[in-house]
Amino acid sequence: MLARLVGIILGVLLATSGYVVAGWGSLGTWATSLDLGPFEPHRPAAGAVAAIVGGGLIIAALLPRRKRKKKPAPMAFGMELEPPTQARPVSALPVHKPAPAPALQPQPVAPPVMPVAVPAPQPEPQAPPPPPKPETFAQMRARLVALSDNGSWAEAARILQSMKRVAHTDEELTVVYRDLGDFARGQGQADDAAEAYETSVSYARMVRQAHPNDETAELLAGALSGVGDAAEAEGRLDAALSAFEEALALRRSRGGREAGDTQAQRALSVNLERLADLREDRGHRMRALDLYRESYDIAGRLAATDPARFGPDLAATRARLNELEAKIQG
Repeated sequence: MLARLVGIILGVLLATSGYVVAGWGSLGTWATSLDLGPFEPHRPAAGAVAAIVGGGLIIAALLPRRKRKKKPAPMAFGMELEPPTQARPVSALPVHKPAPAPALQPQPVAPPVMPVAVPAPQPEPQAPPPPPKPETFAQMRARLVALSDNGSWAEAARILQSMKRVAHTDEELTVVYRDLGDFARGQGQADDAAEAYETSVSYARMVRQAHPNDETAELLAGALSGVGDAAEAEGRLDAALSAFEEALALRRSRGGREAGDTQAQRALSVNLERLADLREDRGHRMRALDLYRESYDIAGRLAATDPARFGPDLAATRARLNELEAKIQG
């Protein structure tokens, strides 16, 4: 009821205000001076809208309202009741005896088959490759000679240090210290060369004393030749002469003149020339001439067997011999 009264009052106010603002009839002349602000250009339209809305509110408040019916509560699914049926007497109902159930025979149950895991074939363990065999002393020295011929001095120095570590016997120590002396002399290290050659001679004498044969004779002769070269380079001519004479005696004792032993013959020829040079420096020209002639004979035999290999040696010996003969005759 209160809502109807409020609607009628609001409707009357809106309708009256719209009538006055729009300036309809004689009642609206007094409100023409009122300023509507932004709605002033639309005064007739604004008044008409207010009057229509107010009239609508009055009509809505006066119309009777329908009563709402209550909706039945929704029933739960599957709970609708069926109309009751007439009950039959119990005695009238037919009695059905259940048939006896057939006896169940036990069926044999097979035991479950368990899967048997088949182990995967394992690869046969492969034996690790055998470690590489360490290089022998002889193999190292062969590599040293090849490196020296190619001028690979840095690698040759590393090989020499390795040879020095693996050398155990006196013979190997003789060889490695002689090679160290050759290397140091080639690098211009005269003091190191002389020291290495002296050490080589010390080991070579022990080998020669234990095994006096041709091989140990050449071993000691080679070490002594190194001592003679180092002493001559330092100007110690007496020491050089003594070393070369001892080396020559050892090489003559081992039969270096045999035709089949070309290496021994060449070593003897070179030793004769080195001693001849020292004799000439000391003023012993005739003795030097004899040594050169002996060396020339050996070089001639070697060149006859292998001209390509020993021909240059023969030419050098002939030139040196001719020079010395010219000095003696002149």
